[in-house]
Amino acid sequence: MAEVIERKLRFAGTSPVALTASLLAAALSVLGLLCASSSMALNAYGQAMAMPVEKVDATKLGQGALTIFPLDATHLVLAGDFHAPLTAEVARCFGKRLEVADQRFSAGELEAWAHRFFYNYAVASVMAECHLPIRNRFEKAGYFRLSDGEGAALPLSAQGYWVNAVGEFRMPRQAMAGHNITPLAELIHFVYLRLERPLKDGETIRVSTEDGALEGTLCYEEATTVTRALKVNQVGYAADAPRKYAYFGMWLATLGEMPVDAYIGRDFEVVREPDGEVAFRGRAALRASEQYHLNKKRGKIPLHGETVLELDFSGLTAPGRYHLRLPGAGRSWSFTVGDDALGEAFYVTTRGLFHQRSGIAKMAEHTQWTFERDHPVSWRGGFAPNERHYGDGPEGCIRDSNGKRVKLRHFEMVKATATDEVLPDVYGGWWDAGDFDRRTYHFRVVECLLTAYLLCPENFSDGQLDLPESGNGIADVVDEAAWGVDVWRRAQNEAGGVGCWLEATSHPVEPNPDIDQQRYYLALPTRESSLEYAGYAADLARAYQQSGRPDLAQPFRTSAERAWAFAQDERNRAERVFTVNPKQGELTFREPAALPGHLVYRAALSLYLLTKEEAYREIAEGEVYFRLAMRYVSEHWRPFFLSPLAEGHGLLKFNAREFREKVVQEADKLLRSQDELAYRNVNWPLNHGYFQFMGWGAGLPFHKGAFFLLAWRLTGQEKYRAAALLLADWMLGANPMGRSMTCGLGSVYPVRVLSLPMWSRESQYVDPIPGLVPYTFNGRNHYRAAMSVFRIEVEKRSDQKFDGCNVTLLPSAWTGGRDLSSQECYDIIEDRIPLWRRFVNMESRAVNQNEFSVWETIAPAAAAYGMLLQPGWTPPPEWKRRQPKKTLAELPGAIFLP
Repeated sequence: MAEVIERKLRFAGTSPVALTASLLAAALSVLGLLCASSSMALNAYGQAMAMPVEKVDATKLGQGALTIFPLDATHLVLAGDFHAPLTAEVARCFGKRLEVADQRFSAGELEAWAHRFFYNYAVASVMAECHLPIRNRFEKAGYFRLSDGEGAALPLSAQGYWVNAVGEFRMPRQAMAGHNITPLAELIHFVYLRLERPLKDGETIRVSTEDGALEGTLCYEEATTVTRALKVNQVGYAADAPRKYAYFGMWLATLGEMPVDAYIGRDFEVVREPDGEVAFRGRAALRASEQYHLNKKRGKIPLHGETVLELDFSGLTAPGRYHLRLPGAGRSWSFTVGDDALGEAFYVTTRGLFHQRSGIAKMAEHTQWTFERDHPVSWRGGFAPNERHYGDGPEGCIRDSNGKRVKLRHFEMVKATATDEVLPDVYGGWWDAGDFDRRTYHFRVVECLLTAYLLCPENFSDGQLDLPESGNGIADVVDEAAWGVDVWRRAQNEAGGVGCWLEATSHPVEPNPDIDQQRYYLALPTRESSLEYAGYAADLARAYQQSGRPDLAQPFRTSAERAWAFAQDERNRAERVFTVNPKQGELTFREPAALPGHLVYRAALSLYLLTKEEAYREIAEGEVYFRLAMRYVSEHWRPFFLSPLAEGHGLLKFNAREFREKVVQEADKLLRSQDELAYRNVNWPLNHGYFQFMGWGAGLPFHKGAFFLLAWRLTGQEKYRAAALLLADWMLGANPMGRSMTCGLGSVYPVRVLSLPMWSRESQYVDPIPGLVPYTFNGRNHYRAAMSVFRIEVEKRSDQKFDGCNVTLLPSAWTGGRDLSSQECYDIIEDRIPLWRRFVNMESRAVNQNEFSVWETIAPAAAAYGMLLQPGWTPPPEWKRRQPKKTLAELPGAIFLP
């Protein structure tokens, strides 16, 4: 097992408390104070501190690694990766101290937090001294030397600079296997070069620096050189997609946008592989000049940082493997045209859910990203299964003896109500990124998968996803949905109640699910939780009926009806008295008297379609609860919530008609948004006050784009399907960053993501678990993470003999060469970094960009790709045998352009 950082996942949590705790200075300060808690730890701590260290010397850094990204014949981006020499400098200066820390940690004499403490400050000491000189050299005119094949200098006409993170800094342990993940950034320094003359086709150039720190060569060939300024769907396009586009343009950091006017009207070619024949010719056209969002506080904010050209090859319909070639620039990444394009997107993304399953072994028969069975049992708990009920606002349901609402962390109630009663049959569901809990939010996974199946059953089949259940005669997508429902059927009590939340007393301490020993407790069976379960259990029963398996449908029908009956009985209103702090006295949780109206309608709707019973029909046909459900759909951009009304059963005509009208209305609004935005994704209108509301998955297109899919199924109009296919293009690389949003899909995909299981495997392979979909964008720069990239600030720590540091790394062109405060730096980047480039790849520092969730990011994409499949599609057998890459050098997405 890889010995990776054993951090308390304040860093991985999603609450404001967790994010605040992730501040480096605060974390280190707490760790320092904890040293005094144990004399043994103090002795071990002192022994490590007594070891001599060397003075950091930035001039002694060894040679870094240079990556050359040609954008066209005139523009190059050089990326300097100094991770290896920086780790060597940490080892040179602090190696003896870290060796002792490792030894004492291995012997059990130094606690994990103290062990991390040594690595964090050792790395911080080196980062503070070394990165500013690197930046200064990168900005210096004449530092980079370019020469042609004859040795003649290639003069530059302009030079720009940028710095970005490609993960948190991994420091190899000095006397142990593995590495520590520190809260410092692994930074890549970029220089943007504009040549005075364009490179010739076939020309080889040499790049070096005046101090020999970097060197490399580039053979520029238009036919073979990939330009990252040419953005395509890196997986591929449906052969019958009516609109197929690539895009050309690039943000050059301090140089501004890359000039592209000369390419307007220029011929491009689509080249068939492997024979090199030209399959299509077209002309590049202007798609949009730079676009702006008008923010009331900050004024005009750029969206992309570039003028965008489009390369329209919609007329190409012949299946095959292709790439684009643009004279003067180069070629694109390769892509497929045909059924396997959407098929691969569906296969990898939906299997991302399989990789996140809890309670089952993932073995080599089904994946090469293997895990042993985790959390095979649960324990009885007594906590509230709704996160909103823990606050002190109007929805808070916990009161003290005086009747005053009390705000708690849910972990406190989990701990206070935990028991030793083992529940051997309660396992299953899916993990998220930084947590192994399973909860009601995950019903959205079931909603997405079963919506796709019940609306498009002809698209899905048994064996389509290479799951352990494959071969059982049920479509694999239904099997995957069942994994998120059956856990709660087995947790249902004799009265029919279900508490749909399994939680521990803290975020995980051990990142490896195989060996995690934390107990997960089952929540109280509330009326609300039981009601929500009833609707999705009924949907699963309907899916089994659609599959011709009434025997499998019956247990879930019975369970759903029992859960409904439990929810309708006011006598089952949950109440629990417990004590968190004796000084605080007894606290009482009492479930709200009224059931959420949208859940009442949702459950009644599904149960009526399943049973056709009159009691459910009255609610499903009625207006009161329907109005509440429609409001919920509008407020949460969640049309799949009422997708049973779109199934064409001919029932509930009034409500189905109104839902149809709502779906089409919203889809038409989004069509206008798609036409407005240069890369044809969707969002609020450009100058809408909510335009920057992209957090927690809302910035990914299938969050809102589900309206396109339902409008297509409801109306049959191809314009909605075409719009959904364009969103797939954006997701898979045809976006400003030229980066697929899904691990394992395309050529340039996320590599460093917040995934605890992946962290536990990093010493075996660095290729992330396929199918994970990080949030990536949230509309704003993440303050704390950005300040770890553009400004390194760590407070003084006398017990570590660390003097503190305040180093500004923002380009001098933006700072005027001044050392700025964190707020001054942040104001600059909020004004200048384009919205669709505001991403800091620091996994646990920028949780809302680097984390993912099965319900917010993976499932909506999986459902969309599934609904867009060609009926009867099956995957090639070789996909099942895909092997993870072992080194970062094999992954083009390891270093990505900002």
